[in-house]
Amino acid sequence: MKLTRFRPSAAMVVAVVALVAAVGGTAYAATKFDSSDIVNRSLQGKDVANDTLGGKQVDESKLGAVPTATDATTLEGQSAADQKVRWFLLSETGQIEAQSGGFTVLDAYQANNNVYVDTGEPVTGHGLLASIAVQNQVNVDGNDGDAEPNFAGEVGVAACQVPGIVECAPANSKTVNALVVTPRNSDGTNTTAQTRKRVYVQVSE
Repeated sequence: MKLTRFRPSAAMVVAVVALVAAVGGTAYAATKFDSSDIVNRSLQGKDVANDTLGGKQVDESKLGAVPTATDATTLEGQSAADQKVRWFLLSETGQIEAQSGGFTVLDAYQANNNVYVDTGEPVTGHGLLASIAVQNQVNVDGNDGDAEPNFAGEVGVAACQVPGIVECAPANSKTVNALVVTPRNSDGTNTTAQTRKRVYVQVSE
């Protein structure tokens, strides 16, 4: 039996190509979807191939204000220089040994067992911190070889003239610029001339 070789015509080749293209196009169209078909937060990074998403420009007006590098150096509009800490060091007699500047003693153990200091500016709303300052060179109580009273005890500090809370005694301390330092013995009792405390005080701006 003799086989006849089949040779498709040019018209048939064109028809087959057109059919394949039509079927492929239909399959592509059936699987195509847009952003409205995606549930929020349903896609993860691993689900998206690199460089497959379009790069539309982001509308910056919808992002809100973006902080600049300058903003990172401020706190509530204040620079680091504005957020300074002032300080002074009181001796056992209630006198200022050293300070950052602007402090003046108004009364030292005269009106009562406290020390009153003018800060040169209102202390309302400022942070106040007081601590016992170690003293190991000056003999306070007259006894050689013993631990000086400055190693123990407690101290408090408060702004003067806080209504209903603090009322400072000396007349010259009844201002918003004044603060009161209250050194005490370890048991909370008042100090004496032999047990006065050396005190370090900070006023934060």
